[in-house]
Amino acid sequence: MKVVLGTPLNAVPRPWLYFHVPAVMVNALEVKRDPRSALGFEGELWIDSGGYQILKKGLTVDVDKIAEIYRRVDAQLYFSLDVPPSPSDPLEVAEKKFEKSYKNWERLRRALGDIVVPVLHVYREEGLFLKYLRKYSDAPALAIGGAVPYVLITRGVPRGSRELALRLMSIARREFKGPIHVLGMGSPSVTPILHAMGIQSTDSATWRLKAAYGKVILPGGGERHVTSRAVSFGKAKPKDGELEELYRFLMETGFPALDGFYERIRTSFEYRALVNAWVVVKSWSQTPRAPAFRKLYLQVAAARR
Repeated sequence: MKVVLGTPLNAVPRPWLYFHVPAVMVNALEVKRDPRSALGFEGELWIDSGGYQILKKGLTVDVDKIAEIYRRVDAQLYFSLDVPPSPSDPLEVAEKKFEKSYKNWERLRRALGDIVVPVLHVYREEGLFLKYLRKYSDAPALAIGGAVPYVLITRGVPRGSRELALRLMSIARREFKGPIHVLGMGSPSVTPILHAMGIQSTDSATWRLKAAYGKVILPGGGERHVTSRAVSFGKAKPKDGELEELYRFLMETGFPALDGFYERIRTSFEYRALVNAWVVVKSWSQTPRAPAFRKLYLQVAAARR
C-alpha cells in the first residue's frame, strides 16, 4: 500500500532526502513556484486542490484558478477541487455540495484530462454517496474524502459513524474498477484496515505535526509524548517496552538513522519527524494497536478471505 506524505512546501525536515518516500503531496494554494525545486524532490508528486482548507478558512477559489495552477506544475496526480459536506449538513445542503464537487471535476477534466482525480465524500446518507459513486464510474481513479470525522468520531457525526465510513469505502472498492485513494487516513491505526479492503493509497501530514508536539508515532498506531516539555493534551508517555518496540521496528524495516535513537527522539524535533514519517510509510502491514481498530481490521480481513 502507498502512504503519501503531505507537507508544506517550505517545511523541514524533508524525509525524502534521507530515505525513499512513495510520493509527496502539497497544497495547490501554496504553489507559487516550482514545488519540486522548493522541496528538493524528484519523485512522485501529488497536488491537493486545498478544498478542505478553503472550507475551513471561508475562502473562495475559482476552478479556473486551480486549473491554471495545475497546468504549470509537473505532477503525477491532481485532485479535483472538492466542496466537503459537514456530517451535520441536511441532505439538501450536502447534495448541493456533492453536485458542486462533481461539476468542478467535469470542468477540470475538460481542461486537463484524466490526470484530475474526483473526490467523493463520506456522508451519513448512503444513497447520496452511491448516486455520485455511479456518476464517477468512468474516472480513471477515485479519491474518497471526508472520512476523518467519521472514523475519529468527532462532534456531529451519526452513531456508528466509523462503521458507516468503512462500509462506504468497502462498497466503493467493490464497485469502482480503478485505484482508490482515501484522503487523510494515513494513521497506522487505519492503514492496515484500508490495505485489507484493497484500497491502493492514503496520505498523512500528521507525521510532522506530532513531532512538533514532542510525540512519536508507534507501529500499529498510537502516539507517545517523549520530551520533558509540559503539554496540555495527548500526555500519554511511553509504557514499558514501547520505545524498544519502536526501535526494533525501525531496525527491522531498515530505518537509516538509528544512532543515538533514545536521546534524539527526546531532544530533536527533526529526528522525531523523520521517525514518524518512516512509521507512517511502513506501518500499513502491522496489526492496529488500539482494540477498536484491531477488531475492525480483523473483521475486514476475514471478510476479504
